[in-house]
Amino acid sequence: MRKIFSVTFALIVLLLLATSVQALESKTIQRDNGASASAWWSKTDGYLITDTYLSATKSNDGTDIYLSTYTWDTTTGETVNDEYGYVFTTDDVFSIDKKLNSASLSEVPVNVYNWSRLNYTREMETVKVTANWTGTGEVQKGSSTYVSTSGDYRFKSASSSNYRTATATGSVNNNDLGQTDNNGDLSTFKSAYIDMEK
Repeated sequence: MRKIFSVTFALIVLLLLATSVQALESKTIQRDNGASASAWWSKTDGYLITDTYLSATKSNDGTDIYLSTYTWDTTTGETVNDEYGYVFTTDDVFSIDKKLNSASLSEVPVNVYNWSRLNYTREMETVKVTANWTGTGEVQKGSSTYVSTSGDYRFKSASSSNYRTATATGSVNNNDLGQTDNNGDLSTFKSAYIDMEK
């Protein structure tokens, strides 16, 4: 009887300790791996210059794609046309080589807002975007760690990335943007965030 009581008491103590630790401590861990590619093109047509920027970022959730096109008049410095748009998709539209040798974005529809100086209107339209990248420079690596403590709260983050310059070709609504002069980049990243509270 005494032995049974001792075992029961020990189990109760262990249960209380486990419950106490669980109640006083919480931990959240979040990890994210991904890759991205971006490029910008510049085209001169008489006194007009048009810059186009495109980026694609793939993470655990899906792929974010951003597009902007800006045209200005070099004689007056005024904006002639300004378009920008963004889309998020879970479709497998973006791929990148692990060694950052190449990347490709298959044709994706992007809703863009268009502002025109000619009629002072802002309208939305859908354009189709596609691009391909080729790595040219040396792969550069980087990493960082951050720790913050306040009372019983502790936050820690760590990240690492690889980066490489690239050339790119692309098109918007089947209009060829040409090839960039190393005005592009390829990158991969890994990150982890830990929240702890006691």
